[in-house]
Amino acid sequence: MALAPPFSPAVPPERAMRLERAAGALAHEGKNPLHNMVMHLQLLAETVRDGEQGGAPAERHVQALRDGIGRVDALLQAFSDLASPAHLAPDIGAAISRAQLLFGYEARRGSVAVMQRGPASVPVQADPAFLCDLVCHAFLAGLALARDGALHIVVGTDGPRTRLELRSEGGAPRRDEAAPHLEAVRRLASEAGAELSADLAPAAPARLSLSFAHPR
Repeated sequence: MALAPPFSPAVPPERAMRLERAAGALAHEGKNPLHNMVMHLQLLAETVRDGEQGGAPAERHVQALRDGIGRVDALLQAFSDLASPAHLAPDIGAAISRAQLLFGYEARRGSVAVMQRGPASVPVQADPAFLCDLVCHAFLAGLALARDGALHIVVGTDGPRTRLELRSEGGAPRRDEAAPHLEAVRRLASEAGAELSADLAPAAPARLSLSFAHPR
């Protein structure tokens, strides 16, 4: 019996790779708020059982439950957007925030301090079907190249274009881990409508820069 190909023809390999990483990260990111909600639900039940039906203790547990529900909802929405990005507005600020939300576990696992500077919303002229994949792969490449160090993300205007720059500074860059994501960035940049420049010299901090035209 013939084996199925590793990727469906309808799903580009770079998207399948990114979704696989995102699914794993989602499983880890979702555990903490869910466990926290279980704990506060148990404490709330004990508070009610003991006759303390109102007041500060009960409100504290209810607020913790609200926060946990909000966190899980945001994670699921971000994953849904990654799975079907064509409907999203082409916004660099939103795309990098989405990547950080879903891949925060990857940053913690690699001991990478992520620092971002720039507006939260930066509309650009780009194909949203490719922009989401492009930014996610750039972020994952940056994390791998900043292992045990720092990833600096800067979003800003550069003349007639908007620039997203990721600079990795760290003690133990994982170039082999970054390689498939860098290759995906190279393939996706033109599809998304971005100009790519990169400085990946071993002796210097790694830098990826993606430049986009302003919206028409």
